[in-house]
Amino acid sequence: MDLKERMKDAINTLKLPVTCRLGYLDGKHNPDLRLQVLPGSTVIDRDYAGNKTEQYAMEVIMRGDEELVINQALAMIADYLCDNDFRVVSHDGSFVYSELGVASFPHPIMADTTGEVTYVFDFKVTVDTFTKEG
Repeated sequence: MDLKERMKDAINTLKLPVTCRLGYLDGKHNPDLRLQVLPGSTVIDRDYAGNKTEQYAMEVIMRGDEELVINQALAMIADYLCDNDFRVVSHDGSFVYSELGVASFPHPIMADTTGEVTYVFDFKVTVDTFTKEG
């Protein structure tokens, strides 16, 4: 399923000061913006044919030494993803987007002695997946 890639691509359509990448912060970029799929993703419903409604817990995390830039970037991402018109489309037909819900709006989680801060934005994406025939 290409959900995380499509979410990353959607975020990268915004005019942000940094490109969103998949995976964990690696300390090699300043600022660094990442999209991660979190534990806690779950199947909400499944029919007899094997089609499922699934909910994926995701997090956008950003770290750097300019707190204002980080705060503004994550606020822009939150506004974009929370818009009622937001949609994401699978390139390989592996899912159909249903909805996105906010788990926590952007907030700081860490500041270190070098002056870098880390902010996160948590959300859940609900999609429908279908059993492949044949």
